[in-house]
Amino acid sequence: MSRIKIGKRIVGGGAPCFIMVELGINHNGDPELAHKMIDAVADTGADCVKFQTFHAEEFMNGPDQPFEYVSQGETVRESMLTMFKRCELEDSEFAKLFDHARQRGLTPISTPTDNAAVDLLDALGAEAFKIGSDDLVYTPFLRHVASKGKPMIISTGMAKAEDVDRAVEAIRETGNEDIAILHCVSLYPTPDPVVNLRKIPAYADRYGVPVGFSDHSDGFTAALGAVALGACALEKHFTMSRDLPGPDHRFSADPQETAAMVREIRRLEANMGAPDLVLAKGEGAMADIAHRSIVVARELAVGDVIEEEMLAYRRPGTGLMPYETSRVIGRHATTPIAAGTVLQWEMIE
Repeated sequence: MSRIKIGKRIVGGGAPCFIMVELGINHNGDPELAHKMIDAVADTGADCVKFQTFHAEEFMNGPDQPFEYVSQGETVRESMLTMFKRCELEDSEFAKLFDHARQRGLTPISTPTDNAAVDLLDALGAEAFKIGSDDLVYTPFLRHVASKGKPMIISTGMAKAEDVDRAVEAIRETGNEDIAILHCVSLYPTPDPVVNLRKIPAYADRYGVPVGFSDHSDGFTAALGAVALGACALEKHFTMSRDLPGPDHRFSADPQETAAMVREIRRLEANMGAPDLVLAKGEGAMADIAHRSIVVARELAVGDVIEEEMLAYRRPGTGLMPYETSRVIGRHATTPIAAGTVLQWEMIE
């Protein structure tokens, strides 16, 4: 199984799912709130906290593109540039946020959207780069990120197969083979019928890289299904409260839901176990209690020839098994055998 390494964590290759909690823009541009979110994420037991590092005026071509979203139960329509500008964090804040995350035992990574953001994150020692679905087709940018020689996690929302092919090829052409793919649907929230978790093993077969899931659905049913289907990384948006203003809060998980998701993923992984077709630990003792053995239905004397009507099948399962009956019939008793005795090979010849 393919794997990459992000910091001290192995991703893929049978390692536990790498759980990334996405702050995104849900700090609403407030560094103090972002720090509170880091502490809340650490308390959930997740592995990684993820930011977005962007400069809105770099990717927006002016203020005229409108954006409509639901916030606090109301439909909001405003300039997309205005919305993103309001949610920017100053470059200088990321060093503090990364330090805080590391102090809390989290791996900090971010989604950059321009070369300057990539260079900033690289200088901060980011262990990996996350590529958002919107930039999967931004091939020159992918090459710049890949040139840093660090693992890249790429989301596939809005992508056709040829878009993912092109992105993976562009990254590999730089010599960077440390790629993970996240199956993603860019609908917020994602309706159940289009989550399509079966794309996870399909991506793994097609590209031979670790594959995970960027989950925009309600709840965490899809997250659990993804892990069951082999997702080695999971990304879930996070908010301190769905009642906060902003476009992403309504489909994000709050601290309690995120903690429950992490807990249930770890429980699911324990349940998944190994594919070896052997007894589970402790089942042998249960088999001795619950299986039936061949028992003697009536008293036998030395030399008696065993016939089928002389036998019964009862617990415990510590003697000859019922499937061995054909090997028992026709043999002779070598010792007196009381009725109800669990039959053993040394009692017959």
